[in-house]
Amino acid sequence: MIAYQWCEALSPDDRDEVLALVRLAAAYDDEAGFSAISEEDVTGGDSRPEASDSRFVDGARVLHLPIRARRDLGSGPDVPWVVVAYLHLTVGVDGLGVVQFVVHPEYRSRGIATQLVEELGLDVDADGGWAGTGARALRAWAYGSHPASERLTSRFGVPAVSRLWTLLRHLSGPWAEPLPDTNLPEPYRIDPPRPVGDPAVAAAVDAVLGDASLPEPYREKLSATSPSELAMTATDGTGRAVGVAWYDPTLRVREELRAAWIGALVVTAAARGSGLAFALLVQVLAELREAGAQLALMRIDPDDERALRMCRLLSFEQDEAHACFQVGHWSGPVRFVQ
Repeated sequence: MIAYQWCEALSPDDRDEVLALVRLAAAYDDEAGFSAISEEDVTGGDSRPEASDSRFVDGARVLHLPIRARRDLGSGPDVPWVVVAYLHLTVGVDGLGVVQFVVHPEYRSRGIATQLVEELGLDVDADGGWAGTGARALRAWAYGSHPASERLTSRFGVPAVSRLWTLLRHLSGPWAEPLPDTNLPEPYRIDPPRPVGDPAVAAAVDAVLGDASLPEPYREKLSATSPSELAMTATDGTGRAVGVAWYDPTLRVREELRAAWIGALVVTAAARGSGLAFALLVQVLAELREAGAQLALMRIDPDDERALRMCRLLSFEQDEAHACFQVGHWSGPVRFVQ
């Protein structure tokens, strides 16, 4: 048996329990790469996962749903109730809802999520929207090849509308292939890495994204950076920025190895097919190896055949699959929630 109630702000006690849950789950799931809910979402900061979409800027409604059950799913009247799961919902002004959901690691595979969906249902056309929240359509990203999310969505017939892959490339050790020698095509030049906060880097990113003819969701993803990231820019013979790659040299543990993330790589439409993207990516891999990384990780759209082919030539391997699931009609492009 579970108990829950929607609220626009968590009570102090609920907030503390939910914070403890999302922290524990994030640490537990970190190496596996599963989805994580940020503490800012719980405490009421900018909790709009698609805040760059104007539909979620003004008038968005954020709802919290802490799910409680008797400790250890006991049945006695003296067994206390504890938070075993948490659902975070952002509903845009046009009724489009973004869902984030996590179950306490100790209560997984015990029917919590299944019971919640059975009781709430998935009827987004009901009066008041889904479960009275006003949501007329729902999307949720499931990061990592989590069998529970696959079972749940399969059982309730929830389709995936977009997918991402995580790729990995060994940089050292017995499985590492040597980095290829590259001849930077004329008239391009790659500048040394600089912090993403550098004004010159920001200007180069804006220039490259402006000329890259990318769909809007990709532009938003590529514009999302963190202070620890570095960027390398490529220029042509006139000094105009034509390519940029950014990465985070911060080392994290992945499969007991030191790993670092490549955030993104993009070149202008005119520079595509020249070999510039290949040279940029090789240079980033060399920088990460120099920083002590044994693995390089990056996410990629599996439908981007050009990028996928380049990564295969550089000995990247598929490590994980991620999916965005959808209920109801939502015709807008899928945003890539980090």
